[in-house]
Amino acid sequence: MNGIKTLAVAAVLLLLVVSVSALSAGEARTAWLDAKAQTIDATATHQDAKLQRAANNTPENRQEVVDTGKALQHAALNEAEAWLNWKKLEAQEDPLVSEDIKQRIYADVETNLNKVAELRTEVDAVTNEFELGVVSLKMIGKYFELLADVARNVGLMWASAGSTHADRVAEFEAKIRVTAQSINASQDVIDKLDAAKAEVETAERNIANAEAAYELVRLPGTPFIKFSEGNSYLRAAQANLLSAMASLNQAYLAVTTQAGV
Repeated sequence: MNGIKTLAVAAVLLLLVVSVSALSAGEARTAWLDAKAQTIDATATHQDAKLQRAANNTPENRQEVVDTGKALQHAALNEAEAWLNWKKLEAQEDPLVSEDIKQRIYADVETNLNKVAELRTEVDAVTNEFELGVVSLKMIGKYFELLADVARNVGLMWASAGSTHADRVAEFEAKIRVTAQSINASQDVIDKLDAAKAEVETAERNIANAEAAYELVRLPGTPFIKFSEGNSYLRAAQANLLSAMASLNQAYLAVTTQAGV
């Protein structure tokens, strides 16, 4: 049972948040991979200690299980810090993510950083296997909260990027329309532009619906159902934008041909 709890802790802590250093996203990813390797080593050491205790249940071997268990939990916390540092920097460096969404992610980082500090203090205070298990259970509870936070932020980042793409397609349609009108383009060209505009408007509605669904990725509630709903709306928006671009490409070729470009 303790082994299951320990493995659960390692998974839980992958979703705890960190303070961000002056790293690039690429460097932060490397740091996470290094921390991940250390967690693997700590897991092996803890498993060896439990095997030794099972073979010879002495006070010294029991204490070694506690010590290596605490070391594993700290290693997992370090890995979590590195992983979320990387993810935060990815958002920070992504030009398609709005400043509002970035600020919300930064606020979640600060909130969860406080949770990490609390968990570190509790790990430090552990003196026996029972307390080690209690801390593990607390971390499992935090896991679901943090998983909802991460899923919500990821969804909102996707929606933000989708909104940026929709704006660009809308701008492209408007520019082609101005040119088409200036050269008295055929009705077929105008129809293609109208079709593209309608697809963009539908995409924008789907993106708005996705954002609304992602906002409901919270506990209590049904966060993962809402996350799935948001994803479905974004897939529909993607299809709308692809259809719009197909119409715009046809209109663009017709306009440039008529204009003699």
